Amino acid sequence: MDPKTLAFYANNAVEIAQRYESVSSPVERYYAAAFTPGARVLDIGCGSGRDAARLLAGGYDAYGIEPVAALRTAAVAAHPELTGRIADGALPHAGDAFGGDFDGIVCTAVLMHLPDTELLDAALTIRRLLKPHGRLLLSIPASRSETLIQDRDAGGRLFSPVAADEVSLLFERLGFVPVGRWDSEDALGRTGTSWTTLLFERKTSGVQRPIDQIESILNRDRKEATYKLALIRALAEIATQEARSAAWFANGTVGVPIRRIAERWLLYYWPVFSHPTQIPQSRAEAAGGKPLKFRSALSALMEPFAEQGAHAGLTSWHLARTSDQLDPVTRRRLELALKSMSEAIRSGPVTFSGSGLESGPVFTYDARSRLVLMPTELWREFSLLGHWIADAVVVRWAALTQQIAHRQGVDAGDVLPLLLAKPEAFRSTQLARDAYAAARVCACTWSERVLDGSFAVDHAIPFSLWGNNDLWNLVPAHPKVNLGKSDKLPDPHLLALSKPRIMGCWELLRDRLPSTFDRQAEGLAGERLPATGPWTEKLFSRFREAIEFTALQRGIERWSPGISRH
Repeated sequence: MDPKTLAFYANNAVEIAQRYESVSSPVERYYAAAFTPGARVLDIGCGSGRDAARLLAGGYDAYGIEPVAALRTAAVAAHPELTGRIADGALPHAGDAFGGDFDGIVCTAVLMHLPDTELLDAALTIRRLLKPHGRLLLSIPASRSETLIQDRDAGGRLFSPVAADEVSLLFERLGFVPVGRWDSEDALGRTGTSWTTLLFERKTSGVQRPIDQIESILNRDRKEATYKLALIRALAEIATQEARSAAWFANGTVGVPIRRIAERWLLYYWPVFSHPTQIPQSRAEAAGGKPLKFRSALSALMEPFAEQGAHAGLTSWHLARTSDQLDPVTRRRLELALKSMSEAIRSGPVTFSGSGLESGPVFTYDARSRLVLMPTELWREFSLLGHWIADAVVVRWAALTQQIAHRQGVDAGDVLPLLLAKPEAFRSTQLARDAYAAARVCACTWSERVLDGSFAVDHAIPFSLWGNNDLWNLVPAHPKVNLGKSDKLPDPHLLALSKPRIMGCWELLRDRLPSTFDRQAEGLAGERLPATGPWTEKLFSRFREAIEFTALQRGIERWSPGISRH
């Protein structure tokens, strides 16, 4: 937990305990809805012991953990029945907390005091302490009246700006199901302060939700071109691979930068445009009419690379851009292509997707922020099932192309490989390979085995899962270790052990390829990396998030040298 926040509570423990005890528990009214009679319940951050005492009085087998010794003392003094039931402990790492295996957890006004880089660990700890089908009752601020400076109040306490919808999504991605949500005024009567209370149940298996709205866009919307499918595919991939690129708003919407979508469109349409015979991507094109809005601009960008390998030099283009070797003319062509694609996205699928729904179109565009906006519920679907959605869209895209281009004799089987084409993995790792060789990297990232001049470049998140060749995802490994890891994800313990070496690789790569590394890492981090400071810590927390979410949602085998498990 944040040290300055702990210091505030330790220095003001007596006053704080008295204040808490002076009012009723704001979440007590939800106990009956949250927990079964006699349930074993843990109060995380139990403070003065008020909530734990009320749970015990209500017939629950209640326990509490609290990191401030003075508050633990005050809790037992005010509620002697809690003797032996309160222990030292705090998120994000709460230890075993009375052996874990709880039927329920209460976590009131705690998550707001954690840096956002610790939220994943906190959620994983809560998940570990709960039984399958256990319930989690938590509250976070919905609004606060006081002025914060760098997310801290006048007393130095940290108040991380975490939205209730974002917290809900975090737990859903870890296998929790939302059960209830309530908004309430502040129990202490502070003007301008209000709270949101969330109730979840931990599931025993993977997260599955209905995606009727997305399915309707894919199946029922009229499609004059492949634009809607390209938009859905891009959003699904961004949600699962670049989730931090999204901006959350208090009005219940999420925004995705239109440039991020256009960047993915470029990689989708390049192989299709590279086919020797033009493959129409709209009904108008198929009938000999107006071409796609960006066909001319993208074709001009592809022209210099056309003879440089498969799919009109897709890999050569990718390497040239990754290594910042595009000449001024090609850079201008790139910007024109992305601008043309962005306009096609805005005026086409963003405007018309959802026309087959009773509620009407589901996306809007904010010109000032250049964000594509959608309801948080829709973004949740992309985040939870994005890998399934993306795969389904590719198949539908191939089938729609066959339908559009039937006069040209185009078959879905011919289109599918083009939609799945990516820059060649081995050639795309060459930049990282050259950087590690020049630096004479001598230890395997995963095993610390000596690299005696020969090493493999491993995709930390396997290429087969994400198709990602970004520098942050490429680490040096002993060839035998790399072979053993294959398409598995490193297990949590291995990640912790390998953290210094991974961050060392990032520092090396950023030093040698600063603009490329920063551009690629921004997609993972959701923001530009600072030039100085603990940027590797922030990036590593996002890296861990990506691995943990991918493992849990897709059931990917975890691995460490000599060990592999589910």
